[in-house]
Amino acid sequence: MIGSLFVTGPAGTGKSTLCGALKEWFIKQEYDVAVVNLDPGSEFVPYEPDVDVREIISLPDVMSEFNLGPNGAQIVASDLMLENVDKMQEYLSEFNDYYVIFDTPGQIELFAFRQGSPMLVDKLSGGRAMLAFVTDAVLSTSPSGLVSQMMLYGSVFSRFYKPMLYIVNKTDLIGEDDLDEIKTWFNDLEELRNALFEERQEMLKDYLSGVITALQDSGMFSEIIPVSSRDFTGLEDIYSKMSLFFEGGADTDTLYRDD
Repeated sequence: MIGSLFVTGPAGTGKSTLCGALKEWFIKQEYDVAVVNLDPGSEFVPYEPDVDVREIISLPDVMSEFNLGPNGAQIVASDLMLENVDKMQEYLSEFNDYYVIFDTPGQIELFAFRQGSPMLVDKLSGGRAMLAFVTDAVLSTSPSGLVSQMMLYGSVFSRFYKPMLYIVNKTDLIGEDDLDEIKTWFNDLEELRNALFEERQEMLKDYLSGVITALQDSGMFSEIIPVSSRDFTGLEDIYSKMSLFFEGGADTDTLYRDD
């Protein structure tokens, strides 16, 4: 594959819808693209998956075999993906010259915080992977909402240590002024610090200041990509980042290593 994009983020941020919109956009631009559903528990996906983990791992079968409820079965099914990675790689071998988009489970902890997930990403991508962290535009209109999502982004980054895109989805649900304010906060963390103090005056300012300072010093936050899966805005920016990274010759196995 040319490169792969693993789409993750909190539940309800529109990850699957974004994957479907990206597939449609790539096809319209006459780029080769495949979308992989990595959620064995999904009952519906808003696109036609080119590879579907549900054909390999059945959640009802997992529930029956291990005598588990839906939540426990989701965890076991997530771990079983690594055991079945060879079968998934066999399916993916058909898409050598494609961009491949992976739609990860709706509950972020089933992907980001399972022990084997970093290995799964490396094996499925052949070491050529980026992550897209999808956030909610409406939640981001409050300073605390933006900070909470940035902190979760940092947690995911620390798990995978791969190039990551910070995507604000559902921008069609907010106004231009709100979006401009989100961009200002994201690009100027001092402004975000001040706005957070105003919103959360009852909280410990030392704690808030420490959080902002940690975000500022991390160097993880370089650019925000506003997107609307409904209006198809911002999708070209996602492609541009993928193309620049993968076709520019960067190696994801070595770029994020000190040695």
